[in-house]
Amino acid sequence: MSSVAKPIPGLSGPVLDIASNGDAALFLGMQDAFSQLEHEPLRQVLLDSLAAEKESVQAIARSFAGFLAGTQPLEVRRRFFSSYQRTNNSAMSVEGLANRMTAEGEARVGSEPDRALSLFRAAGRMNRVADEDLGVGGQALHFELYYRMATEFAGRDDEWQCRQYCLPAAVEFKSWLDTMRLRSPVMIGLYSLLVHEGYTHAEHETIAQPFYTWATTHMGLSDHDARRALAWITVHTGGTEKAHFAHSCASLAHYLQGSGAAIDLQVAGETFREYFQLKGAVMAHLNQTYR
Repeated sequence: MSSVAKPIPGLSGPVLDIASNGDAALFLGMQDAFSQLEHEPLRQVLLDSLAAEKESVQAIARSFAGFLAGTQPLEVRRRFFSSYQRTNNSAMSVEGLANRMTAEGEARVGSEPDRALSLFRAAGRMNRVADEDLGVGGQALHFELYYRMATEFAGRDDEWQCRQYCLPAAVEFKSWLDTMRLRSPVMIGLYSLLVHEGYTHAEHETIAQPFYTWATTHMGLSDHDARRALAWITVHTGGTEKAHFAHSCASLAHYLQGSGAAIDLQVAGETFREYFQLKGAVMAHLNQTYR
């Protein structure tokens, strides 16, 4: 891909060639987000996990580069957008995790009101992570923006939503993330949230310009139509996901105060690494389907 494409106003950072330095951009973006975490030992585990899963992150960058290298057959585009959605669509599990916190808070209202308040505040900060996805401020639902993007680039119909196009690895990733937040201990859910929000900050900042170049160069869209189609990506840039990571950090701090739980660095590290492994597996399987 060209590294001299017309930049999108409002996007931060240089226009990059994702094929040559996409993995470096992902690493730097995550380090930027992770630096907000005040709990130093946990922050170090995040960074160590990222370094340990270098190959997974490189697989992700290679997959984006491969997909954006050309037009790709319609079936491949349908498979990409169906599978990729499963790695990003997590608002339901975020709200589920917040619901679990409020349930704990309600159980403590009569006996431990101070702890109950901390738990409610933890849930409140969790809610702020999902506000934009759910259109709480009156903005477009992020699902609708994704639907617009995928439909534009995958045949301009609904076929991409058929389950036959979703890779098993993507289903596994989504199932794992939901389990971490809705079935596992709340602390594990919080670990999964931290790594996800830090990662998605890096991902969207990295892919925004390359997707615009692909849309206008390979898919033949005008500047206006490309911007409209790619709104799902651009609404997540400019610090949106970095702010979500900050809310996740605050939720963790409040939850620790309200629940009395402790951070288990080993479990946290295992959760962080598994996230990168599963995400990397989805993108590596997609990479095998490109022309």
